[in-house]
Amino acid sequence: MAGIILTTDLSAESQRAFAPVKELAKRLGLEITLLSVLEDVVFEPVAGGLLAVGPDRSQLRRDQQQELDRCKAQFGSDVRVHTLLLEAADVPRAIVQHANTAKPDLLAMATHGRTGLRRLLLGSVAEQVVRHARVPVLLYPPMD
Repeated sequence: MAGIILTTDLSAESQRAFAPVKELAKRLGLEITLLSVLEDVVFEPVAGGLLAVGPDRSQLRRDQQQELDRCKAQFGSDVRVHTLLLEAADVPRAIVQHANTAKPDLLAMATHGRTGLRRLLLGSVAEQVVRHARVPVLLYPPMD
C-alpha cells in the first residue's frame, strides 16, 4: 500500500510527528497507516519459589488498540488514517519487516532523543529502522 507509515509507541514524544505527517499526507494526497507494536516481553512465571501471574495479553492488546484508535482520532477527517497493531519481541525488526513488505512512499517516526547511558541501555528504535529499512525514512528529532 502506498502512503505513509507513521510509527508510534503511544508516548507524547512519538506523537510530535503527527501534525507534520498529517500536513505532508494532505499535501501529497497520501493515506497514513498509524503503526504501533505491542512488544512481546519475556515473562518468567516462577522466580525464587514464587508464582507470579503474567499480564493478560488479550487485555494489553485491547488497551493498546484502544489507545491507537484514540491517537487516530487526533488526525480528524481531512486525511485518511488506518491503524495497525503488530505484536513482536523485536520492535525495530517488526517495523522494518512491515515497511519492507508494504513498501510505503515514506516511513515516518519521532525520535526520543536519548543519549549516553539511556541510549546504551534502551537502544534506539529509530537507528535500527534507518539502518535496515528499504524505504525512505523521515525522522522527527526532539525540539530541545
